Amino acid sequence: MARGALASAIYEQTLRSRLSVVGDSSVLTLMSTDIERTRQGFMSMHEFWASFVETGVALWLLYRELGVAFVAPIVVVCVCVVSVTIASRLSGPRQNLWMQKIQERVGALSHVVANMKTLKIAGLAESAETLIQRLREVEIGIGGSWRMTIVLFVIIGFAPSMLGPMFTFAVTSRALDTTRVFTALSFLVLLTEPLSQIFQYVPFMMASFQCLTRIQNFLEEECCIDFREDASPSHLKYELNEGDVKRNMGEDCDGIIQVIDGSFGWEKEKLVLSKLSFSIAANSLTIVIGPTACGKSTLLKALLGETPVHDGRVLIESAARRIGYCDQTPFLTNASVRDNILGYSAFDEARYNEVLEATMLLPDLALLPQGDLTKIGSNGVSLSGGQRQRVSMARALYSDSKLFFFDDTLSGLDADTEEQIFQRVFDTKGLIRRRNATAVLCTHAVRHLPSADHIIALSQEGLIAEQGIFDDLASIGGYVQSLEVQINKKSSENSPSDSSSVLSTAEKVEEPPATTARTPPPAMWSATDEHSRKTRDWSVYKHYAGSMKSITLLSFLFVGIALGFFFNFPSIWLNFWSADVTSAHRAHSQAYWIGIYSLFQIFSLASIGIICAILFISMTAQSGTVLHHQTLRTVIGAPLRFFTTVDAGIVTNLFSQDISLVDIELPQALLNVMAELCMSIGMAVVVATASPYIAISYPFVVALMWLIQNIYLSTSRQLRLLDLETKSPLYTHFTDTVTGVATLRAFGWTQESLEFNLGLLDDSQRPAYLLAMVQHCLTFFLSAVVTVLATLVVVLVTQVKAVTGAGFAGASMVSLMSLGDYVSNLIRMYTLLEISIGAVSRLKSFRETVLPESSPEENAVLPPLWPLHGSLEIKDVSASYHSELNHSLELEGSNDLNATDLVLRNVSMSIAPGEKIAICGRSGSGKSSLLLLLLRLLDPLSTCADGITIDDVSLNQVSRSILRQRVIAVPQDSIFFPDGHSFRTNLDPYNLSTESDCTEVLQSVGLWQAIEDNGGLNGSLSTSMLSHGQRQLFGFARAILRRRIRSSAARTEFGESDGYLGGAFEKGGDIGGLLLLDEVGSSVDKDTDRTIQRLIRDEFARYTTIAISHRLDAIMDFDRVVVMDKGRVVESGHPRELVKRDEGAFKSLWTAGGREI
Repeated sequence: MARGALASAIYEQTLRSRLSVVGDSSVLTLMSTDIERTRQGFMSMHEFWASFVETGVALWLLYRELGVAFVAPIVVVCVCVVSVTIASRLSGPRQNLWMQKIQERVGALSHVVANMKTLKIAGLAESAETLIQRLREVEIGIGGSWRMTIVLFVIIGFAPSMLGPMFTFAVTSRALDTTRVFTALSFLVLLTEPLSQIFQYVPFMMASFQCLTRIQNFLEEECCIDFREDASPSHLKYELNEGDVKRNMGEDCDGIIQVIDGSFGWEKEKLVLSKLSFSIAANSLTIVIGPTACGKSTLLKALLGETPVHDGRVLIESAARRIGYCDQTPFLTNASVRDNILGYSAFDEARYNEVLEATMLLPDLALLPQGDLTKIGSNGVSLSGGQRQRVSMARALYSDSKLFFFDDTLSGLDADTEEQIFQRVFDTKGLIRRRNATAVLCTHAVRHLPSADHIIALSQEGLIAEQGIFDDLASIGGYVQSLEVQINKKSSENSPSDSSSVLSTAEKVEEPPATTARTPPPAMWSATDEHSRKTRDWSVYKHYAGSMKSITLLSFLFVGIALGFFFNFPSIWLNFWSADVTSAHRAHSQAYWIGIYSLFQIFSLASIGIICAILFISMTAQSGTVLHHQTLRTVIGAPLRFFTTVDAGIVTNLFSQDISLVDIELPQALLNVMAELCMSIGMAVVVATASPYIAISYPFVVALMWLIQNIYLSTSRQLRLLDLETKSPLYTHFTDTVTGVATLRAFGWTQESLEFNLGLLDDSQRPAYLLAMVQHCLTFFLSAVVTVLATLVVVLVTQVKAVTGAGFAGASMVSLMSLGDYVSNLIRMYTLLEISIGAVSRLKSFRETVLPESSPEENAVLPPLWPLHGSLEIKDVSASYHSELNHSLELEGSNDLNATDLVLRNVSMSIAPGEKIAICGRSGSGKSSLLLLLLRLLDPLSTCADGITIDDVSLNQVSRSILRQRVIAVPQDSIFFPDGHSFRTNLDPYNLSTESDCTEVLQSVGLWQAIEDNGGLNGSLSTSMLSHGQRQLFGFARAILRRRIRSSAARTEFGESDGYLGGAFEKGGDIGGLLLLDEVGSSVDKDTDRTIQRLIRDEFARYTTIAISHRLDAIMDFDRVVVMDKGRVVESGHPRELVKRDEGAFKSLWTAGGREI
């Protein structure tokens, strides 16, 4: 019940929180680790009051037996209470700091898994691995300090049991005969054992309170306040500001949004937009333009009511609050294309097909193995950038909204697709106009400005530079006129009357081939595979032991055996002591007996402390570090297909819940099994001393215990796996919500998302509830067995002639008081050990099942500066994302390379050193797949595995990690390390440059001022600090720095006298190489794009450059253009020659953008 209440409360708060709050990695840890710790800690809550009742009864009985000596254990307990209070003050802060480090690691891991494709393209995967493993080592170090307090609590907890009898017997004035000594000892056991349990429960209870406090703090975070005011259409009458022009729609038109003197930002001291006043008319298209980082995305967030800092008024028609919002970074879940488009809306086939046609997704869906039912992976990893944007647009258009916001959604599209989608969606006869809806489009595609009903141009300072209609703005000498936009009359004249009539050239020539739906490839790994379901798999224990040092394991075993002896022998010693007390001639003095007894008790307490220290400090740190690194290495080395078939939530669950089990539950279970097994064996020997007949029952008792444990283990193990299986969708949905909370709120889907989450929560609660019931059932059966055994001992001792004497009978009875609890705990702890070791089993299965993307053939020994020239040869290469197709073609000896699964078909090209090549084509034509092929994220078919060479070295023989570190690649989606790492770490993760080098590079791309304003190179970077365009510039700056570092290494390698190499850190570089660019300037304005092109020419003059670009005017100075369509090279040549070729593919792309030849 507590877990359900907390999980639902956290999720509901997430839906209400500000974007800056839900963007924090701690939210993920709250849902998983903190809730589990809270639940586990409060399970022992009732033990506190029950133990005090039991303690009070024991004190009264002890007073009757020993008189005032009963004060001695009270003094020991008081000292322990003071010690616990002091230790608690240490435990709380250490626990809190440890939890912060866990959330940092889990948040970083979640970020890395979600962006693995981009990290690998950028050559940062190994850096991310090092970063996360470093976080893990810091976490283990801080967790070790908290676990040291656990050891201290355990020692304090056992101190009353060990030291209480010692001091009590030392100070008592009454004669300690056999009857009195064992009677008093039984009362002391009744007194100290509950207190020992309480003291040991304290750190976990404290941890629960710390976790609950963290949850409470999150629930008390300030929510996102929707500052927008409802207004009727009559109050939103579109008003012309002074200087505005009269609209071609007429003056008397209703408004749908009005901003009056609005200022918006994310921090109080730093406003992004200031003093904005404008109106958006109903049934119109408003285009927002401006230079990079001027605040276009912030403006849309403000119109959504998401900016925490706001001033002025934002009025919106109440009926338009459900907004079809398309974020600049598409929000997609690991579901099918259809599910992503529908969201929480009901399926309407006619509307669905209309949206697919408008966004030109039909040809792309025809190429997917399951059509629109194909799962696209977390964040749509299996789709190209343009496809992701179009799926996001389709979701917005499918919604029943009358207002749509599109944040630079045309940036990842080729000119033809962009033009067609703009006509189908935004033009005068497009889908939005036919629905009498309103659209606001933020874009750098300024050629569409003539189609806008209203234009808002923002300045670099966040002010409105100008606004109005295109015709007037283009003639007043302002920002719009400086863009030199030409009206594409041909496009206007050919504007379709119906979206169905708008077909791209490629579609008219050739319809997409029909595909037969087939079963999608299975996931590469499942958390509930057969390996995870095995019990008593000794290979798992061997794997766990292999993660620790041998000396540590031997020490643990030796101290455990010593503990069993020292814990039980004092009872035997009391028998000898009492016998000597009652004898006529005493062999030794009272001091001798109490001294030896005290020595055994102290050794027993020391053994408990040592075995806890060995386990919690050494073994946990060793196993936690090794197992985490093995799993992390497997994730980093996994092929791209792994991330498209395995849900990100499942992988995150491995590093949160399973690693948490390895850190906490597994060591606790192992410690209890080892300690209680040794103690129980010793107790069983002591109990058997009362009567030889008792030993006869042991095999039967053990067999019965084994049977009960077997039944419980098989059931609880399956329930545990079901628990994990049902939690993964819950965590995945929560992660998706954190990523897309702005989208959910814009669409008005918060209630639907909450209800869906509650359904997933109910599903995850069922196995957890049943597991708790099974555990209580086990406790009942074990208690019943121990009761029978106790009855048997009493009968044998009282009714059968004792052959061992009264002393051994007393020792037996006293040991029996604890034996029942210890055996019961042993069975439960062994079962918990089997369940917890399942975490190791899953980690082991994950490592063995998920095969690395690298192969044994990748063993080429490369020169230090390879590739030195950058020559590239591709000979008749085909590739598919589905390894099953590669395998089947190899087995069947088939050369059928026209299969619809092929994303690249018979690609051939030869690129000379230093040549600048542009790759063009419609979205989904195979451009990004070609880049992935060159970086070995996509493998060619086995029949052409040796078809790619760089500097005469076959890529099939080059290590993939070395390839991605040697080739400089800039992905379309900018990638950063998780929030909190410095700008310098993100720019130079290997720390190979100086501060001045980093500053110079950032100045060259125009980012230094923005970074200096946020704390400089050592300031903490948050992606919210940079606009989308600035993030792309930062990625390009990283590429420039890598080039300069490589040049410096070249000078060191060959010497300064080498005339070819020249000096380090010079423009143009001094060695060749290979540069891959994927839409590096898609989200920046034209001036910034020109700066990027200039830097490419200057910084990478000797480099072979392959650039994917939809901005055709930016590549006209390239040496060659390669046009791709459906995975094939359909045209190649110099851009200025191709643009004049009649009916050429490049000319078609050129004219589709409204450009003149």
